[in-house]
Amino acid sequence: MPTALPHRHTPGMPNRPCRMGVDPKGQVLAGLAERSPGRGGGAAAPEHRRPAHPRRRRAVARDRSRLQGRDRDVAALRTALMTGRGSLLVLRGPAGIGRSAVLDAVGRSLRAEGVRVLPVRFGAAPVEPGADRYGIASLVHSVRDRFEAFADAGLADSLTPVARLAQAGGGDAGGWTPSMVTELGVLFDRLARGGRTALLADDAHLVAEPAPLLTAARRCGFPVLATCRQDTGPEPGTAELRTAADRVLTLGPLAEGDALALLRRAAGTRLDEAAEAALRAALGPLFTDPGTLLGTLADLQRGDRLTVFRGRLCLRAPAEAIALPAGHPLLARVVEAGPLAPWLLSSVAAWDGVSVDDLPLLAETADAELTACGRTLDRLIEAGVLVADPAGRVHCRCPALAAAAVDRTKVFRGAGLHAAIAERLLARQRRDAAVDSVALADHIARGSTALAPGADMTARLLDLAGAAAREEPRRAALLCAAVLHRLPPGGAEHTRVLNRLLTLVLRTGQYELLREAIAGATEPDGSPGALDPRAQTRAAAMLVALHTGEPPAGQSVRALLDEELPGPGRTGFSEWWFGARQSGPGVPRGSAPSRWIGVPGFLAADEMEVVQAALSGDADACARAWRATGRPAPCADLDRLCAAAAVVDVATVFHIVLGARYRLPDTGVLGAYRRVVGSHRAADWSRAMSAVRELELSGPADTLVHHAARLFAADICAARGEFRQAAEWLAAAAPAPRLAGLRAWARTGLYHHMGQHRRAIRHARHVSRRLQRAGRHACLDRLLTRAVGIAAYAEDPEAAGQLLEQTERLHRQDGRPRLTESVHLARALAGRDVVHARVAADLARERGDRSLLLESAPVVARFADDPGPWLREAHDLATGCGAAVLLERIRAVTRERGVPAPRARARRRAAGDTERRIVELIGAGLTNRQIAQRLALSEKTVEHYLTRLFARTGCRSRVELAAASLSGRLTTA
Repeated sequence: MPTALPHRHTPGMPNRPCRMGVDPKGQVLAGLAERSPGRGGGAAAPEHRRPAHPRRRRAVARDRSRLQGRDRDVAALRTALMTGRGSLLVLRGPAGIGRSAVLDAVGRSLRAEGVRVLPVRFGAAPVEPGADRYGIASLVHSVRDRFEAFADAGLADSLTPVARLAQAGGGDAGGWTPSMVTELGVLFDRLARGGRTALLADDAHLVAEPAPLLTAARRCGFPVLATCRQDTGPEPGTAELRTAADRVLTLGPLAEGDALALLRRAAGTRLDEAAEAALRAALGPLFTDPGTLLGTLADLQRGDRLTVFRGRLCLRAPAEAIALPAGHPLLARVVEAGPLAPWLLSSVAAWDGVSVDDLPLLAETADAELTACGRTLDRLIEAGVLVADPAGRVHCRCPALAAAAVDRTKVFRGAGLHAAIAERLLARQRRDAAVDSVALADHIARGSTALAPGADMTARLLDLAGAAAREEPRRAALLCAAVLHRLPPGGAEHTRVLNRLLTLVLRTGQYELLREAIAGATEPDGSPGALDPRAQTRAAAMLVALHTGEPPAGQSVRALLDEELPGPGRTGFSEWWFGARQSGPGVPRGSAPSRWIGVPGFLAADEMEVVQAALSGDADACARAWRATGRPAPCADLDRLCAAAAVVDVATVFHIVLGARYRLPDTGVLGAYRRVVGSHRAADWSRAMSAVRELELSGPADTLVHHAARLFAADICAARGEFRQAAEWLAAAAPAPRLAGLRAWARTGLYHHMGQHRRAIRHARHVSRRLQRAGRHACLDRLLTRAVGIAAYAEDPEAAGQLLEQTERLHRQDGRPRLTESVHLARALAGRDVVHARVAADLARERGDRSLLLESAPVVARFADDPGPWLREAHDLATGCGAAVLLERIRAVTRERGVPAPRARARRRAAGDTERRIVELIGAGLTNRQIAQRLALSEKTVEHYLTRLFARTGCRSRVELAAASLSGRLTTA
C-alpha cells in the first residue's frame, strides 16, 4: 500500500440450535435435530450441479485436518454407531457446515476403539459423471485403495464380481438387481471377517441412489454413517436414503466461540482483533458456518487483503468490503436460479433491499417480464440467498454476499442501478405520465451525476432535503449533495446548499459526500452576503482532511488548507495535520488570516475559536475561548476538552464543542485514533494496538494522529517488555512539535520499564522545563505525573519533590479538575501520602483511567498500610493487558511487603475451561496424547489436570469421569 513515510512499514516491526450430546445410556439427545425416517426436509433450492470431472471437489475449501467445536457431535455419533449391530445413520447439513470433517473425526474415534473403518467418498471413483448410479464404483475404489490394510488374500475374489457390476450395471436404467444384493453381501461378509468394521460414506447426494448399497452394508452388521447435503432440494435418492435410515441427524452451525477459535487456528498467525470483527460483521449469520469462514479467509489471503504487520495478521484497507469467495454455494445457487438471478441479486445489493412494490420498476429497467422477476425472487428466497425482513423488504443474506453480488456479477455498481431507474422515471415524467416524485428524487440522489433532472426537480430535491433533515439526515445529505452537483460552484445558491450539507454531514459522518461536493470549488463570483464561501469551503476541506486522513481534491481547495492557523508558530493546517503543504510549490500560500472565521448555521465563530485553541494544544487559550462562549468554567466538560486536546483526540473535541450536532466516528482516521486513546485509558491494550495497526494500514498519508498513535503503541510495548518494538514505534513517530509532551511521556516510560530510572527522571525534567518555558502544556501533566511516580519508585525524594513543585506550578496556572487529580497523585507519590492516593485513585476510576491506576498502584503499595487492595487491583489490570514488566514489578513489591501473591481471576476461569474441555474429549474417546495435541498442551499437563480432577471428584477412572460429566454430576474449577 502506498505510504507517505517509509517508516510506516519498516521491516521487522513488530440463531444457533442446541448442541448434540449423549445421555448416560448412550442415546442421542436433542441438538442434532432428529427427523422421523418418513419425513423429507431440506430447502427447496435446486441441487448444485456436480462438477464435470469426477475427481473435482467442492469449490469451498475444506480442511479435513481441522475440527473445532464438534466434540459432542462426534461423541454422540460414535456412541450411536457402537450401540447394537448394524445401523444406518444419516448426517445432513448445508454445504460448508463441516459434515466431512465430522465424518473423519468419527472415523478416528472408531479406530481408537479398535473398529476398522472403510471410508467411501461418493463421486471419487474414476468414472464418467452419472455412471456410478448406486455408488458401487466408489465402494470398489475405496476397497482397492485399502486392500493391504484388510490383510485378506481372499478379498480379491469377493471384490471382482462387484467391480464387474460397477462397470456393467452402474448406469443401467434397469435398476437394482438381485445379483447386486448377492455380490455385495458376499463382499461385506468378507470385509467383516477381520473384526467389526464401520462404513463411513461421504457426500451421498452425489450419487443417484445411495440407499441400496448402504442398507446392504447394514444388513451385514456394519455400522453405517452417511453424510449428505441438506440443501439439495427434493432429490429422490437422498429422500429414499432418509426413509431407510435408522436415524437422521442435522448438523447445525458452530457456536460463536468455536467459530472464532477455528478462525484463529486457520489463520496460522495471530489474527488482529479488527480483522476478526470485520469478518464477523461481513459474514453475519454465516460466520458460524465453518466452510464459509475458512473459504472467505482463504480468499482474502489469495487476494492479498491480509498482511502480517507487527506480528499480527491484519486486514489491508479495512474500509473495503469483504466478499464471499467465487465458489461459494450461495453464488452457485444464484446461477442455478436462472438468467435473471444475478441481475436481481446485484439489484437488491445495490438498492440495499427491495420490496414487492419495487419489482415492476426493476422488471422495466431490465426489460424483463414481471412474472419472471417474481419467480426468480422467490427462488432466491427459497435457496437462502435472500431473506425478507418483518417489513417485507428483501435483503441479501449477509453483507459479504451483497459485496460479492456487486463485485463479481458485474451488473450494477453502486449508483448504476439508481441512475438507470431515474432515467426511466424521468422519461415517464417527460411523457406526462404519473411519477412518484419522492422515489424519483431518491434515485436521482443516489444515481449518476450525469443525470439532468431540470430546474423544477432540483428545487424538489431541496424541498425534500429540508423535510427529511430532522428524521432522516442521511437521506437529506444525499439529496443536498445531488443538488450541489448540478449548481455552478461559487454561486450564492451553491454556498447555501453547501452550508446545509455541512451541518448534515456532521450529524451523519458522510464525509465522502463533502469530498465530492468541494472537488470543483472555485473562487466566489461576487459578494458572499451572509455566508463566506471561502470560509465555508475551507471548513469543509478541513473536515474532509481530518476525518478521511486524505487531502481533498483540487489545488484551490488544498491552498485553503495551507493558510496559517492562529497561535504559536503560525503553522498552516496542512503542515500541522499532514506534515507538509498540500497545494504544491507553485501555488500561493494564501491570505494567511489572523484567525479562521466561523460559518453561520454550521460552526459559529466562538465555537471555531474553541476548536482552534484545542487543536493547537494551548490550554490557556482553550479555557479563554471556552469562557467566551458563555459556558461555565471550570467544569467537567472543559476538563474533558483539555484532556482530549492534549492527546489530539479531535473527534472528542468536536463532540464536546458541538454536542448532538456531531456524530462521533466509529471508523476512519479519527474513529480509529479515538479507539487508541480510549482503549489505552481503559487498559484494553489489545484493542488499542489493533486500532494502531488499523491506522497504519489505512490510507496513503500520514497524519498527526498516526504519529500520536505510534507513541501510545510505544508505551504499551514498553510496559509489555517488548523494548525493541517500543523503540521502533518511537522512531516511527515524526518529531512534531505538537506531540513533544506525548513523545517525552512515552520515552520516559520506556527508560523506566527498561530499568533506567535515573535516565527517565533526567529526561522528564529536561523536557518538562523546556515545554513550560515555551508555553506548550499539552500532555505536560501526564509527563510530570509519570515522572513523580518513577522518582518515588526509585526512592529519589529530591527529584520527586522538584517534580511535584513543577506539577503544582502548572496547576496554579490553570485550575482545571484534570490537573487537580494530577496534583493529588503527585503529592501522594512524592510525600508517601495514602489519603491523597485514595482521592487520586477515586478520580481516576471516575474517569475510567485504568492505565493511570495500573501505573501508580504498585508505587502506592510500597508505603500503604494495607498494600493488598492496591496490589490486587494492579495485578488484575496488568494481567488483563499483558503488562509483563508491571507484573514483575507487582511481584517484587508483593515480596517486599510480605503479603500473599494476588491471583488473576481470568487464570482461574481459564483453568476451569481447560478441565471442561479435557472431560469432553475423554467422552469423545481421545487418549491423553490426542487431548494434548488438540488443546496444544503437553501430555504431562493433561495428566496433571486429570490427577486434580480425580482427587476432587472421587472418580477412579476415565470412564467414571466421562459418565459423571454426562449425568451432570461433575463440576470443574
